[in-house]
Amino acid sequence: MANIPFRNMLVACATVLLASACSQESQQVSTYKSDIDKQKDEQKQAIDQRVTELKESAEHQQKDLHILADDAKKALDQKKSEIDSIKKDVDQSTDLAKTDIDRQAKLDKAIVDGNAHAAKAQIDQTYKH
Repeated sequence: MANIPFRNMLVACATVLLASACSQESQQVSTYKSDIDKQKDEQKQAIDQRVTELKESAEHQQKDLHILADDAKKALDQKKSEIDSIKKDVDQSTDLAKTDIDRQAKLDKAIVDGNAHAAKAQIDQTYKH
């Protein structure tokens, strides 16, 4: 029976060593998990930062494209205005030309009427004798 206290002592020591080893292993596991959480948080922060950078870049490109589109629209509006002005000038020139043609036709018809009247009068005079 003398071995029983020694055996109890050995069991107690083994339990302490086992508990200590378990505690150390538990501490290591906790450290590993903490490191993983830290890396996870850093990676998420890096992702968030990159997302923010990409969104800002997209917004900057959008603004630049809107400026280019607005400038192109202004240029097209200016060209349209110039074309409308040319069209107006052509319409006015055509109207003036038509008016002048009508005036010339009226004058030519009056001359033809006058010539016809003179020719008839000459015929009348020639055949009255």
